[in-house]
Amino acid sequence: MIHSVRGYLTTTDKLTQLQTLMKRYNLAAYYINTADPHQSEYIADHYKTRSWLTGFTGSAGYALVTQNEALLWVDGRYFIQAEQQIANSEFEMMKIATKGYPTLEEWILDNLNDGDSLGMNGELISEDFYNKLKNSLQEKNINVRTDFSLIEDIWFDRPDKPSDPIFIHELQYTGKTSAQKIAEIQDKMNKDNVEAALYAGLNDIAWLFNIRGNDIQNTPVVMSFALITKENAYLYIDKNKVNSESQEFLEENGVTVKQYEEIHKDLQNLKVNSLVLDKSVINHTLFSQIPASIKIKNKTDYPFMMKACLNEVELKNQRNSYIRDSVVLTKLIYFIKQNVQSNQLTELNVAEKLYQLRSEQDLFIDESFPTIAAYGPNAAMMHYSASEESHSRIKPEGFLLIDSGGHYYDGTTDITRTISCGTLTDEEKTDYTLTLKAHIRLARAKFLYGATGYYLDALARQPLWQHHMDYKSGTGHAVGYLLGVHEGPQKFSMNYSNIPLEAGMVITNEPGVYKEGKHGIRLENDYVVLKDKQVNSDLFMKLDCLSFVPFDRDAIDINLLEQFELDWLNNYQTEVFETLSSYLSNEEKKWLKVETEIKST
Repeated sequence: MIHSVRGYLTTTDKLTQLQTLMKRYNLAAYYINTADPHQSEYIADHYKTRSWLTGFTGSAGYALVTQNEALLWVDGRYFIQAEQQIANSEFEMMKIATKGYPTLEEWILDNLNDGDSLGMNGELISEDFYNKLKNSLQEKNINVRTDFSLIEDIWFDRPDKPSDPIFIHELQYTGKTSAQKIAEIQDKMNKDNVEAALYAGLNDIAWLFNIRGNDIQNTPVVMSFALITKENAYLYIDKNKVNSESQEFLEENGVTVKQYEEIHKDLQNLKVNSLVLDKSVINHTLFSQIPASIKIKNKTDYPFMMKACLNEVELKNQRNSYIRDSVVLTKLIYFIKQNVQSNQLTELNVAEKLYQLRSEQDLFIDESFPTIAAYGPNAAMMHYSASEESHSRIKPEGFLLIDSGGHYYDGTTDITRTISCGTLTDEEKTDYTLTLKAHIRLARAKFLYGATGYYLDALARQPLWQHHMDYKSGTGHAVGYLLGVHEGPQKFSMNYSNIPLEAGMVITNEPGVYKEGKHGIRLENDYVVLKDKQVNSDLFMKLDCLSFVPFDRDAIDINLLEQFELDWLNNYQTEVFETLSSYLSNEEKKWLKVETEIKST
C-alpha cells in the first residue's frame, strides 16, 4: 500500500501514485466514475473520487487513466467549466456526444492492446454498465476487473462516510403509510410472479419507508438497501442513524432494520427462486452476491414509477411549497432590483440572501441543490459555482442568472430566473425573448396520452432553432417529493424515452441560451402533468404550472412575441400577482404590480 505524505497533492502527484498502483496490479487502464454504491446522481464527499483526482468539480463525468494518458469525459453542461478546471493538469477533456470525440469504449478499443486489463471499483458501477462495457470490449479480449478501489490507497484525507440520523416523513405529507407502500410492492411482486425485490436507489428507499436523511448534501436520503419478500421488509442501514423513535416507527410499519453491510451475506444466503431488481441501479459487486440459481427479473417500474406520480395529498402539499418558494424568489428579485445600483451585490451575497429568505419560510429544511448565482459570462456555464476565491460583482447592466430550489417537508422546488440588472444590449433582449418563447411553446402543450417527453422536447427548441441556436442539455427533468431535485423517469429531452407522461408527474421546463464570454439565460418553471380532456377514445393531457415568479418585463422584446405567446404571458403574469400579492410588503406589491404588466401589441 502506498501511503501519501500529508500536505497538498497536485494532480500530477495523484496520477503518479495511481499509476504506480496500476503497475503493481498489471492494469493497463483504470476507470474512475462519479458514483456511490447506489448510483446516486449527487454523492457524499466520501465518494467524490473523480473530483478529487481530476480537479473537475461538476456533478457528472468520468475519467480514464493509463500509464501515459489521463482523460476526462464530460457532457455539454460542463464543457466550459471542465476546460477551465483541468487547464493546468495532465487531463485531456473528451466531449460526450460530440463529433470528433470518441466514446469511452471506442477510445479503449483504439488504444489498449489485446488481453490488457482494465480496472475499476465494482461497488461504484451498475450491473448494466459492467455488462455493456464488457461486451463492447470482447473483440480485443480486454479483461474488465472490478475488484479494485485504488483511490482509497492514495486519498489520505478522504472524508468520512456520513453519519447523521434519519428522520420520519409524516403521513400528513406522504398521504400513504410505509406499510401501505410495501403492500403495494408485494402486490406487484405477486403479479410479476417473483418472490423478492431488491432496491438500492436511495430516493426509492426513502420514499418506500417514509424516512429521510442527510447523507448527501442537498438530497435528503440515507445510505441504505432494501429487500422485500412476500412476508417481510428489510432495511439495511447504519443502525447508529436509527434512534428509538425511528426504530419504533419502522417496526410499526413491518420493517426489520439490519446493519448496512449485512445485505451482502443475506443475498448470498437468499432462499428464493426469483428476484426483481433494476440492473441500472444495483452495483456490480452487490449483484455478484446473488446466487446463480435465482431467476432475475430486471424491471424499473416499482417503486420508481410509483413515486413518480404524486398522490392527492402529495400534490396539494407540493403546490403549497411552490407558493412559498415563489414568494422567496420574487422577494429576491425585488431586493436585487432595488440594490443593484449600489455596486455592493456579488454572486455570493445574493446566494446568501436567497438562503436567508428560504430559511424564514415554514417547513424549510435545506436547499435542494447549491444555488447557482451567475453574473454575465459566468452564466454561460450551465452549472457554474461561485466561490470565495472566484466570483463576480454584479454591475447595473447585463444579466444575473439564479438557479435554485428548496426542500420543504411538503415538497421540493427548482426554479431559474434570469434577471436584468440594468442596461441590456439588443442581443441580450433577443436571446431572453427567444428563451421565453421556447418556454411558452412547451408550457402551452396539449398532447395525447402516451406521449413522452422525447416527443415534446422539440416544441421548446423550435424558436431557438429558427435562429440557429440550441442548448446542450435536456429541456426538463422530474422533481422528487422531498427527494432528489433531479429524478426520473419523466423528462423533456432529445434522448429517446419510452416513459409516457402520466398524471401527477412533476417536471421542469427550462430552455436556455448560452453564449461563451457573453451571457447565459435560462427560464425555468415546474409543472405537473394533468388530464385535460377525453375526446371519444382519445385522452388529452396538459401541463399545469406550479411556479409563480414573474418573468422580467425589462428583458422582453414584445415585438418578437406572437399573439398567442403574449396572451399566455399576460395570463401568467396576472396569476403571479394574484397568487403572491398577499404575501408581500406594500412596496414589494407595488413593484410586482408594475413588473407583471406586459403591454399588448
